[in-house]
Amino acid sequence: MKIKANIIFPLILLAAMVLSGGCSRLSQVRPTSFALDSMSPRGLRSLSLDASVGVHNPASQIVLSEIFAEVTVSGKVIGNVAVDPVILAARTDSTYKIKADVTLAEGTSLMTLLAVAGKKSSLDDATADISAKVKVRGAAARKIRLKDIPLNELLQILK
Repeated sequence: MKIKANIIFPLILLAAMVLSGGCSRLSQVRPTSFALDSMSPRGLRSLSLDASVGVHNPASQIVLSEIFAEVTVSGKVIGNVAVDPVILAARTDSTYKIKADVTLAEGTSLMTLLAVAGKKSSLDDATADISAKVKVRGAAARKIRLKDIPLNELLQILK
């Protein structure tokens, strides 16, 4: 289960890095640390996650909102993740408290999710579709959509 939580939060930062074409410093925005602070089940179909994510941001203030991810394993949607808005302070190395709600898809139970998280081979077939609204200070907000991002690549962001 911890593996899945580690994968989801870097998605937030990936959206900010996509804007790197507009400002050379945006390409230098990167996660520096990750810690899962708490994970609480809410009924049988959802989880509430709290995490701390360290971010190196040499660029302007970045506001990430409307953050949503759909996680798929072997072509089957296993769940959706909605993340609360995050404001990355300008020119800092800071740690941010991130809150997210994970909702399991129909036909997926917490036990199924734990089984998938425990198998490395399942992660090879796992992808995410991500959307976020990104606003960089002094620029217009943009809605970013990333399709079929391999979760194994997202794990590399944390290393």
